Amino acid sequence: MFYSKKLKKFKDIKHCFFSRKNGYSVGLYKSLNCGRGSKDSKKNIAKNLSFIADKMGVKKAKLILMNQTHSNKVIEIKHNNYKKKINADAIITKIKGIALCVVTADCVPILLFDPKSKIIGCVHAGWKGAYKDIIKNTLIKIKKHNAKSKIFAAIGPCIGKKNYEVDLKFFKMFILK
Repeated sequence: MFYSKKLKKFKDIKHCFFSRKNGYSVGLYKSLNCGRGSKDSKKNIAKNLSFIADKMGVKKAKLILMNQTHSNKVIEIKHNNYKKKINADAIITKIKGIALCVVTADCVPILLFDPKSKIIGCVHAGWKGAYKDIIKNTLIKIKKHNAKSKIFAAIGPCIGKKNYEVDLKFFKMFILK
């Protein structure tokens, strides 16, 4: 497990980033695979989610995972919608006692916290979502609660430039945006 030094200073939230290690999945998925949409054994995914819930100190039913869509869609989790399937790439909430989760491989996991409004956020920033402003949209949604809030962010482990090549056309899409 990895922690952000910045977010660790806040007593109002618990957070962490998990690596692919210590999971129950085997073979091709040998890892801490929590991707419900993968072709991994549902039993292994359930065990992996239980492991995470235990480490986070919440019931497995309180883990809120997105069905990530590589979009710019942000959903605010409220008491009446957190048990439904959430098609989005970012979620925010003020609800205590739940854990917002993002599943990544090469994409970027980002955790956000507004200590004034007590809002937490979790972002899946793949290249498509980043290009479509998923991070900006999440910040805007948090700022709707309090425009003067100071938002703290932690970027989790993700693919690095030595493992990810793009061509010039792709690079220019972001630079010339």
